[in-house]
Amino acid sequence: MFSHITVGTADLQRAIVFYQRILEPLGIGLLAHRHNPERAVFTHPDSDIAFCVYVPIDGRPASVGNGSLVAFEARTRVQVDAFHRRALELGGADEGGPGLRPNYSPTYYGAYVLDLDGNKLCCVCHLAE
Repeated sequence: MFSHITVGTADLQRAIVFYQRILEPLGIGLLAHRHNPERAVFTHPDSDIAFCVYVPIDGRPASVGNGSLVAFEARTRVQVDAFHRRALELGGADEGGPGLRPNYSPTYYGAYVLDLDGNKLCCVCHLAE
């Protein structure tokens, strides 16, 4: 359904380090660091969907959207925990620690953080463990 999802950053090098570390437990890695425009492309080897981090092309400062969220799917709750822990260790902000969210579904286990630019991220496991 999606080709790619993009978030903006004010500091691409800092964002690359942050995302490499938090996405590693999910098997998502840096595919490319490209220039003109400055961007990093992350993907999972089993997916055609890309997650991209860009320095805004229009030259204005990166900003976040109210109500915007990028959710990464985990295969285990341990991966959700690792994603959340690493994000906080790297300077991300807690927006809701790992745990069940039965208001979404009985098996929805998720964690929420803000990245270093304020983009809201989620990591979720839908499987019962």
